[in-house]
Amino acid sequence: MRPNFSDVAKIFFSPETLFPFLIGTIFLSVLSNAVTQILFSWLGTSVKVSIGIALGAVCIFALSVWLFGIGLSRLRQKTEVKLDKVSPAKRRGLILLVSRPEPCRKAINYHIPLLECVWLICSQETLTVAQNLQQEFAQLKIPAPIVVNDIYDPLDFYKCVKKIYKNLPDSWNIADVIADYTGMTAHGSVGMVLASLGGQYSLQYTPAEIDKTTQKPTGRSLSPIEIALYTAQDASTTIRNS
Repeated sequence: MRPNFSDVAKIFFSPETLFPFLIGTIFLSVLSNAVTQILFSWLGTSVKVSIGIALGAVCIFALSVWLFGIGLSRLRQKTEVKLDKVSPAKRRGLILLVSRPEPCRKAINYHIPLLECVWLICSQETLTVAQNLQQEFAQLKIPAPIVVNDIYDPLDFYKCVKKIYKNLPDSWNIADVIADYTGMTAHGSVGMVLASLGGQYSLQYTPAEIDKTTQKPTGRSLSPIEIALYTAQDASTTIRNS
């Protein structure tokens, strides 16, 4: 949907800073005055000529705003975010919300042998589960579990995930790590997702296996699924559905 004329005009006249806007306005005034003087010298200074120049200026202005609106519409289309589900590429690092051990094991094993480091975010209640995972996967580098005191505060989880990304090992980049938001509370998942928005942050979840007869979880987990973010420019890319 294209923005209407009034919205485009507001953006068109909205300076990011006052000083550049004033400087630009001064130079535009000088330029417009010079152009007006040139036109009068060519066409004369009658009232009819003045009206024609004024109408021409209005038409040029309207055309400029219209072209600007088209460009803005195309820019928005290109930057529109689309979601899809893919099988995640194996990563060197994995951030986990720890609740049940089964989905955590499934997520960790999926990224082996490339996986090197796992960060475990847990509560006081699931600290033992996190410590058991440390022992079970002793071949990996697993720092001390990060205990979140308030599991109903998304910002606590947000800060934990952001701190992990900020302190990645040397030579690592954000694309080397993926965050799994399957465990703990819904607030924990929201906090992790918010911390992983933008840039090259990657997100996955580890779904539960559902019995086809009873339609109830079997207690086992399926392979992780990555939530892939695409722009409209990437829409033509072939995406593998899980």
